[in-house]
Amino acid sequence: MGISSDLLNAPKEFLHLFKAGKEAAKQGDNARAHDLFRQAIEIDPYHEQVWLWLASVVETDEDRRVCFENVLELNPTHPTARRQLNKLDQKMIEEAMSPEDASQGASRSRLRRRLLLLVLIALAVLIALYAWGLV
Repeated sequence: MGISSDLLNAPKEFLHLFKAGKEAAKQGDNARAHDLFRQAIEIDPYHEQVWLWLASVVETDEDRRVCFENVLELNPTHPTARRQLNKLDQKMIEEAMSPEDASQGASRSRLRRRLLLLVLIALAVLIALYAWGLV
């Protein structure tokens, strides 16, 4: 893909929802912002800015990951999305290796599953980078 739609050419309803979502996010009303951003995405999912804002109001790292991956789908070189995905990967690695898991009696199979998930994510990233011609 690699091309993000221009906000200047966006439908008025999209712009209204996006602007209202940003205001709700700035006021700390993440639930409302989330709802508004999702409505905007339903109208037009090709705006990287709405995905970045949505990432700031979702509750889980998995949801944030989806948002940043969507940004990179639209703009494979977006520095913020790439940096945030790297932070999420680092956090996942740190959690998988944390001594708290071991001290709480976490089984080896659970740690193996986490490490396998990390390997699969890394592989998916490499495949995506290769597909985008970045590797």
